[in-house]
Amino acid sequence: MPLSTRIFFAMTVASLFTAILVLVVPDLPGIGPPPKLDDALGWLTGAVTQPLFVGPFGLALVLYGWVKTRPLAQSRIRESHALTPLAAGLSRAQKLEATRTAFATLTPNADGLVLAELMVHAGVRVGASDIHLHPVADGATVVLRIDGALEPLGVVNAQQYGLLINRLKVLGRLAHYVTDRPQDGQFSLTTPDGDAEVRISLLPTQHGEKAVMRLAGLASKGPRLDDLNLPESVRLQLTRLLDKPQGLLFFTGPTGSGKTTSIYASVAHLQQHRGALAQIATIEDPIEFSLEGAAQTQVNRAAGLDFATGLRALLRQDPNVLVVGEIRDAETARIATQAALTGHLILTTVHADSSAGVFNRLLEMGVEPPVLASVSLGAFSQRLLRRLCPHCRRPEEPTGEQRLRLEEVGAAKTGYSSSDGCEQCGGTGVLGRVAVFEVLIMTDELREELKKAPNTQQLITLAASQGLVPLRVAALKRAQAGDVSLAEALRVSE
Repeated sequence: MPLSTRIFFAMTVASLFTAILVLVVPDLPGIGPPPKLDDALGWLTGAVTQPLFVGPFGLALVLYGWVKTRPLAQSRIRESHALTPLAAGLSRAQKLEATRTAFATLTPNADGLVLAELMVHAGVRVGASDIHLHPVADGATVVLRIDGALEPLGVVNAQQYGLLINRLKVLGRLAHYVTDRPQDGQFSLTTPDGDAEVRISLLPTQHGEKAVMRLAGLASKGPRLDDLNLPESVRLQLTRLLDKPQGLLFFTGPTGSGKTTSIYASVAHLQQHRGALAQIATIEDPIEFSLEGAAQTQVNRAAGLDFATGLRALLRQDPNVLVVGEIRDAETARIATQAALTGHLILTTVHADSSAGVFNRLLEMGVEPPVLASVSLGAFSQRLLRRLCPHCRRPEEPTGEQRLRLEEVGAAKTGYSSSDGCEQCGGTGVLGRVAVFEVLIMTDELREELKKAPNTQQLITLAASQGLVPLRVAALKRAQAGDVSLAEALRVSE
């Protein structure tokens, strides 16, 4: 047999061997799992069509990955205890401490896959809303946001952080070679404590890419109104507005105040009570929960799909109910108000400092006052307050400064609570969060006033005369009930 034929035959066998081997080889360091079957079939095709190229190159690549990942695979086995369920009955503080210990015991050469999974598991386990990765000169710090406060988890060295960022880019389907501009992605991960829907944001900084993972949709179904622990008066006002066949219903508040959760719970209520009559469509950025029976669309500005374009298209889909993630520009505001005029119920968010401020924000966007007055149903301004731990809650008297602030709103000066911290809350004194609302219901008198394009204070004064409970008063009622501390109520309702 000629030498050239033997070389060709050897390369073909090497390519076939490579294609089979990549199905079982461990993942390359910090990159990801073995390729899918379709990718492996591509390797097999290459073994026949391009043996001289695929054979030696592919075999060298796989053997390199195999050698490099053997110690990592062994360390992953040793560290697997960090990813297993904890004993039942532990408090959240105990879970957090156990996870910190597991994180601290990771070997210095732990790969990106282990680190990424451990962080998401830790977040789900302790009920964190976000995971922050702050790069520094020699690595990165890992911090969890729990009940609005930041709790450190641990640190990773520079080599580990590079592997971790690579792994997150694989999970979020982001470009590995892009390090000088922001990127956003999304992925799902199954953990011992439940499924996690993770949104990841990468931002270039002085010491590398900073990553923030937002944990959303940790349950298989979205929130319900019963899950929100709403005051009965607020629940009645909300459900009455949701029974309206058409109009605009607004939710406002700062980032992280629970606006999106309130909207999803409202949609669940509509699905339950309208049944087959509810044709629901959404345009969101991003989609945080999967709504069964609803047509959900993700904003994609790179492809020219923004809120205005998506909303215009959705109106041709014959929906009864529309969810618009946010009204942030004049065109979206104009389309939304026109849609409300033509028989659609629209739930949306607007960034404003109060329920009355929503309408002035829309007037600034160019919406005509008579149109806005005729289509608006109401506005919910909300905040999230840190709930006092029921295990260590105790009575507390207001300070001198707090008494002065209570006098300003005519609130009671006694009957408040605080907490010193205990084992159940990890010494923080808080356990969970509770929402407070300022609800503005559009009445005939308010519609007439809105047609005059009033300022925010004029609307608030008129609404207060018709029963509006200011946000601070609602927060102080929660403090009087012992749900939150007086300091927290005053801080959040400023």
